[in-house]
Amino acid sequence: MKSMNIAASSELIPRLSTHRNVVALDSTDFTDVAAVVITTADSRSGILALLKRTGFHLPVFMLADEPVSAPVGVTAVIGGNAQEWLELENAACRYEAELLPPFYGTLTQYVDMGNSTFACPGHQHGEFFRKHPAGRHFYDFFGENLFRADMCNADVKLGDLLIHEGSAKHAQKFAAKVFNADKTYFVLNGTSAANKVVTNALLTRGDLVLFDRNNHKSNHHGALIQAGATPVYLEAARNPFGFIGGIDAHCFDETYLRDQIRDVMPESADASRPFRLAIIQLGTYDGTIYNARQVVDKIGHLCDYILFDSAWVGYEQFINMMADTSPLRLELNENDPGIFVTQSVHKQQAGFSQTSQIHKKDNHIRGQARFCPHKRLNNAFMLHASTSPFYPLFAALDINAKIHEGESGRRLWAECVALGIDARKAILARCKLLQPFIPLVVDGKPWQAYPTETIASNRRFFSFEPGAKWHGFEGYADDQYFVDPCKLLLTTPGIDADSGQYTEFGIPATILAHYLRENGIVPEKCDLNSILFLLTPAESEEKLARLVAMLAQFERHIEDDTPLADVLPTVFQKYPVRYRDYTLRELCQEMHNLYVSFDVKDLQKAMFRKESLPHVAMNPQDANSAFIRGDVELVRISEAGGRIAAEGALPYPPGVLCVVPGEIWGGAAQRYFLALEEGINLLPGFSPELQGVYSETDADGIQRLYGYVLK
Repeated sequence: MKSMNIAASSELIPRLSTHRNVVALDSTDFTDVAAVVITTADSRSGILALLKRTGFHLPVFMLADEPVSAPVGVTAVIGGNAQEWLELENAACRYEAELLPPFYGTLTQYVDMGNSTFACPGHQHGEFFRKHPAGRHFYDFFGENLFRADMCNADVKLGDLLIHEGSAKHAQKFAAKVFNADKTYFVLNGTSAANKVVTNALLTRGDLVLFDRNNHKSNHHGALIQAGATPVYLEAARNPFGFIGGIDAHCFDETYLRDQIRDVMPESADASRPFRLAIIQLGTYDGTIYNARQVVDKIGHLCDYILFDSAWVGYEQFINMMADTSPLRLELNENDPGIFVTQSVHKQQAGFSQTSQIHKKDNHIRGQARFCPHKRLNNAFMLHASTSPFYPLFAALDINAKIHEGESGRRLWAECVALGIDARKAILARCKLLQPFIPLVVDGKPWQAYPTETIASNRRFFSFEPGAKWHGFEGYADDQYFVDPCKLLLTTPGIDADSGQYTEFGIPATILAHYLRENGIVPEKCDLNSILFLLTPAESEEKLARLVAMLAQFERHIEDDTPLADVLPTVFQKYPVRYRDYTLRELCQEMHNLYVSFDVKDLQKAMFRKESLPHVAMNPQDANSAFIRGDVELVRISEAGGRIAAEGALPYPPGVLCVVPGEIWGGAAQRYFLALEEGINLLPGFSPELQGVYSETDADGIQRLYGYVLK
């Protein structure tokens, strides 16, 4: 591999004797250097503090013509003789050798060996691709190293990714140390698979699972459909803007939970630990963050294990204001539940798509009958893992752990939080219609009046105070939830925050999302009058400034009532007849009126409330078995009332089931999907992605939604 640079004061560059490239201190961010050389004056300029803040632990040499003592943070003082240049080179070599984490380091060495292969994969270092023009383009686009790093397990030098041996094992042990887990498992097909691994290792038919109704569909698949466990659902909040909130505070009351058990499995209602597993979202898609300590204290004694699905977080322990809410930072004893944490590394950490990890924290219950040993978990792991893993994905997980190790991870996330706060301040200053989803006032002062560093250090600037009008969530307790500072959430007009009711005019967030995509900015998701932008250490001031400028420009289009053809040309060109002569405000008003006519905000809320959840007619596993056997029929959703769903139904995103297999269609869920059906027909170009519900065009040209129900 190419040697890394040496960074040096500009005046020292001509004096350095090294084969390495030398760069000036002010022209590097220190990610591309293996050692630093400074002057005595530099040592008093703040450069040593800057280098310490990076967390990179670079060797630092001070070049001095006279004997001086080495300041704190300086590896050695050198005068420039041949032996000292050798010491500099040796230090740089040691830094390079220690920089790369276990698996990735071994992988790079293996690729450099240039072995000749007669094993899988058949492209064999990309050579097969290079024998065709399209394949050559494909090869050149991705680059040689990707193809050379794509190899099979026929060569054991890299260890085994399925039974966790060699450098693969060392990589996962390293990640466990970084993330404060007892064991860590790298998963290469997403947290959808990670959740199934955990649930398949813990649950069987007849087990009780305490189930957050906000859970991602993968938890339904693993716990309910594959394992066949019996759920006790925890109702969850939605606010009028369409944001996904947390579980109601009353749901964590033991008496309440035992009453719920009596409804589904009365013989277990008085068991000391009735739940084999509880599955809780540590953070919702829309950035409502739970306090894991509170969850464990309230329900831990009722559960053998708690799975904190952390697909949308995982970085919380590296952010000071969030760290004490992390399940991986908990001090646990033999009476506490075992803890599993699944993380979608690819979402906001540093990973390729599909990279995920399972953290196991249960040494405190080792030896108890409820303990899940490694071999049992790994059996479930291998049920869901490919025997042909893509090594670059595994390597990315290894690198992610290295990035987060020590001070570097904390610094990167601190910078991200600060940028997000400044972006919110800029939006508050430049926008009138689009508003950050944060408290308007904190301790009598406007949120934005506080210094960024003050906001970044205290959760009260993001806390959901019970009953506060700005957030519109109900059923919360003090200090139960707060807004993830790394989820930039905005609301659009259409909801009166004080009353929670619709206003006369509104701007559905999907229109804003379409506008941003037209202009090269991709939000994560939108729903009703809410839009989400994910913030990671990848962000920069320039990138966020462009977002703010585009939001302000959208508001000007609203004020000017710009023709739709100019604002959303892609939608207009695809449906020119439907949107002929439309202006932006006209489209907003028509879509807003549709929301109002169906009262969509209340339908969405009702789907996750206990009193209006669909009635459970049968175990989800049995309903799925009927679907597989074909003991079902496809019916219009408008005619599905009273019928048992054979397939889970949901809009995607967010991937949260509105109707679970085995539940009866009707009520709020049925009306919600009929509202979506109306929107599909009335407003082409803005159709949501639906799963488990199928859109088919009838003879009259109208699109109707259909779903499978049991015969």
